[in-house]
Amino acid sequence: MLKQIFKYTIISVIFSFFVGSCTKDVDFDQINDFEIYPVLESSLVHLDEPASRFYIDGYEVAVIQDSVSIDVFNNQFAIDNLIKAELVLEMTNSINRGLDVQVDFFDAANQLRHAFTVSVAPSPNNEEIVSQHTEVFEGNSLIALKQTTKLILTLRTRSGSPINEGTPGRIGLKSKGVFYLKIDNSI
Repeated sequence: MLKQIFKYTIISVIFSFFVGSCTKDVDFDQINDFEIYPVLESSLVHLDEPASRFYIDGYEVAVIQDSVSIDVFNNQFAIDNLIKAELVLEMTNSINRGLDVQVDFFDAANQLRHAFTVSVAPSPNNEEIVSQHTEVFEGNSLIALKQTTKLILTLRTRSGSPINEGTPGRIGLKSKGVFYLKIDNSI
C-alpha cells in the first residue's frame, strides 16, 4: 500500500511539473550577439645552458643563437581571431656575466618583422637572479607577429670576468605565448 502511494505521488509530481511549467519563446537571433574571448597559453622556447657553453675549443664565445619555426599563423582561423598576444620570458642567470637576450621575428621572405632585446643582470656570487619580460603584441606589432614564420633567439654575453670550462653558473630561459582570441558568429 505504501509503495502504491509513493508511486502515485511521484507520478503526480512529474505530471504537475510538465503541466505547470512555463516556457519562453526561444530567440534564435541571439546567435548574432555570440562572442567569446578565450585565452590560450603555450610553452614556446626552453633553454638551460651551463656557463661552459660560452667556452668552446679554448675560446670564449660571446654569442649563442637558436631558431624556432613558427607555423601557428599558417592557420586562417588564428590570423582572423587573434586580437592580442604576449610573449613572456623568464630568464635565470647564475653566471658572473651580464647577458643580452635578443628575440627577432622573421617572415617567410626572411624579412625582420619585429625585434626586442632584454638585459639580464650578472650574478657576482653565482646565485640565481630571475628576471622577467613581457612583450605585448597589439596593433602593428600584432600584424608583424601574424606574419612571423621564424623566431631567432640570440644570447650575447657582456664584458666581464673571463669564462672558461670551469666557470660556475647557468643561464636559463623559459618562454610562453599568451594568445587572446575573439570568436564570434562570423565563423
